[in-house]
Amino acid sequence: MKIIKKYEYKLSEGNLDKDIDKFIKEAKNGTYQMDHRYGQEGLKIIKAYFRMIKDEFKNENYKVARDCYKKLMFLLLQNEENYFDYEDIVGRLNFKEYITNYFTCLIKLCTVEELFNEYMEYLKVKEDYYFPEAEKTILECLTTEQFAQFRILLEQKAKEIKHDDYAMQDILTFLLDIARKKEHNEEKFKELSMKFAPILGYGDLKQFLEDYEDDR
Repeated sequence: MKIIKKYEYKLSEGNLDKDIDKFIKEAKNGTYQMDHRYGQEGLKIIKAYFRMIKDEFKNENYKVARDCYKKLMFLLLQNEENYFDYEDIVGRLNFKEYITNYFTCLIKLCTVEELFNEYMEYLKVKEDYYFPEAEKTILECLTTEQFAQFRILLEQKAKEIKHDDYAMQDILTFLLDIARKKEHNEEKFKELSMKFAPILGYGDLKQFLEDYEDDR
């Protein structure tokens, strides 16, 4: 991406997808290290990209929006490398909106199994963050039949989760939310709480329930 003048940007690679690929390559090569010392050029470009992706989303170009959201968000969410040297670059951006739009694109484009696989990939990448918008979008936008299929996949995966599978533990809290918020089934909620609390690191069910309520 080229900066034409202050706060005005023009794609340099012909299309948004390829432009983001080039930007990611540059970021991984160290172009935007210590970005805050150099006018926040990298952050400004990221924000410009997200504005363009939102335009694609609003124009119902869901595949372009999905692919671009995924590339850019996954770059920023991963915690193995800090390519821009911000303490929390995610906190400087409107990730609630991005997550909502991204999962809306997935629901528009994917089968239930494909959506589930994308959700698993997202959980692995965003391990240190929690955005309720992901689960909220899935709950609200899937049809009854689709959601029943998705829940089966969640329940199957939940059986494999151990206490040190931190990235996947959101699946357990998602199932708790489904029981309480979607189905209003307190008996099922208590049953799952007793089952999941030890996996989530709690020896005391009462403390787990208190923390669950505080988090929500």
